[in-house]
Amino acid sequence: MPRSRFLLHAYATLAGILCAWGFPGSALAGPLAPGGEDWEGLSQLVRTAQGELGPQRVIVTSSLDLGDLRRADALLLVHPERALDAEELTMFMRAGGRVVLLDDYGTGTGLLSHFGIRRVPLPQRPAAMLRGNPALAIAEPASSHEAVRDVTRVVTNHATGLEHPALSPLLVVHGEDEPDVLLAVAGAVGQGRLLVLGDSSVFMNEMLRYPGNRALLADLVRYATEDDAWGRLDGKLYVLVNDFELTGSFGVDPGLGGVAGRARRSLIEAFETLQKDGMPPGAAYLAALAVGLAVVFWTGLRAGKTHRPSPPRFARPLPVVAQGGVAGHAATLAAPGTARFLAMLELKSALEEDLAARLGMERAPPHDALVAKVRAARLLDEDGSRDLKGLFETLALFETMLGGKRRTSLERPRDVEVVAVADRVRRLLAAAAPAPPRDRLEKQ
Repeated sequence: MPRSRFLLHAYATLAGILCAWGFPGSALAGPLAPGGEDWEGLSQLVRTAQGELGPQRVIVTSSLDLGDLRRADALLLVHPERALDAEELTMFMRAGGRVVLLDDYGTGTGLLSHFGIRRVPLPQRPAAMLRGNPALAIAEPASSHEAVRDVTRVVTNHATGLEHPALSPLLVVHGEDEPDVLLAVAGAVGQGRLLVLGDSSVFMNEMLRYPGNRALLADLVRYATEDDAWGRLDGKLYVLVNDFELTGSFGVDPGLGGVAGRARRSLIEAFETLQKDGMPPGAAYLAALAVGLAVVFWTGLRAGKTHRPSPPRFARPLPVVAQGGVAGHAATLAAPGTARFLAMLELKSALEEDLAARLGMERAPPHDALVAKVRAARLLDEDGSRDLKGLFETLALFETMLGGKRRTSLERPRDVEVVAVADRVRRLLAAAAPAPPRDRLEKQ
């Protein structure tokens, strides 16, 4: 009998092990599993939601195409492990959808930062805690908001605080000689709503034995699905936990819009994975190889490129503008950046000096006197004398403008005008007869 009883117990134990191994069920489900019946499962959360809305309106899934959502639907996101597309969720909420995010250390940071919500630590010494454990801080309602209307006290489990000055405070953890920290906030996004709770395990089966946690769960389910001012909400509540996937685009027909949304979401997930876990060894090796080849290619191009020889500065010819004498002065006057009225003044000075020299004078007198002497000496005929007088009057405008900064229509003469004046000067000098000797003038 003792031996048969021992064998019976051994067979029963072996059968239990084989059943648990061969038929994995809720007893071996992972943390926060929607169907998990163990202490860290979420089976009671699902049953509570079904009791509030009916089984047909509560959809538990690990993959959801956002294109299938209606504005009357709601999302309950628990501890996401993949990147959330903040833009798509924002479009869903603006149309009237509602999103409830339960996240403490998951990948909901992107959605939080999109709305300016920041994670902060809870007080190290909470004013109220369970069993004297600060990790089990007790939160209390921070307002009379409808999402916490039936809540008294909520027991948290290794939660994180939230900070946003403009959103409605829902739950707060009071600190002992420390600032209070919010645990949950809510706000309107267009016609929809967003509610964030910094504790993904507050609704585990073990935590729902506390009345405040059960009341908070019922209030959140009603808050996510109750009627709104723009219409009646008879949509579905989608429950997505842990490693769920959101595909497609809200309000966009399947096809190119869905492909583009999936591509953008894949890039976001890849970038966040790179930030969190770093580059895989194979990808790092290929990236290093590509950079090395690019350096070799660039070096080869630069090293093999020929350059035109450049003589040293001391051997280079001196520009005419930098030279002195008549050549340098002429190059300066003809330079593109030189004002053309300087050339006009140069022609005036040359004409005066040439006529004074022909008259045997050391310096040129005023224009009227010089024209009178030219007429008296018969260097020019009457027409030439009148042309000379008119030319002096024209050139005198530039001299007056240089001294008094007078604004005239001749302030910016063109090259054509300078050439025309130079031709007139040459014609007058060519027409001027040589002056008679001084002694002959005295005898006459």
